[in-house]
Amino acid sequence: MPEQTNGSAPQAIKLSTLAQWSEEHMAAIFEAVTEEDALKAIADTFPDDVRATLNGSPLPRPMIDKLVLVMRPGPQGGLKVHWREKAEVPKDPSHRNGAFGGFYYITGIMKPHPDTGEIVPFIRYKTVTVKIESMSEDLSYDSRKITELVFVGSDKPAE
Repeated sequence: MPEQTNGSAPQAIKLSTLAQWSEEHMAAIFEAVTEEDALKAIADTFPDDVRATLNGSPLPRPMIDKLVLVMRPGPQGGLKVHWREKAEVPKDPSHRNGAFGGFYYITGIMKPHPDTGEIVPFIRYKTVTVKIESMSEDLSYDSRKITELVFVGSDKPAE
């Protein structure tokens, strides 16, 4: 957090757009080199009380951790996020709060092929809609997190 000088209040920082923030946070989660980095990125992105669903079913916050860790091909990571479409609707000019939606796919997933059982590369296709909110009134730092998440995802063998 910025330091205060001469008793003055800290200055409000300029925030990235909701789309930029989302893109950076998804990359931090899925492209993390270590499991510890992935878990830290998840904690930086979602509050403990996030309201989330996956393919129409409730997704408690601890399950987000587990789903991300299971996707990782190994302890050193290897996933890559590729964005196709993004749409954002900020509630304010500072981009502290708003909604974001997008479609992306993740490469680097290794799992058994449904027909052969052989471990092969898969691609996860995901559509997400989120509500992003600041967790603090303090304008001197970025306290945004995803408070609501709806995503639909499916895996297909890479061709």
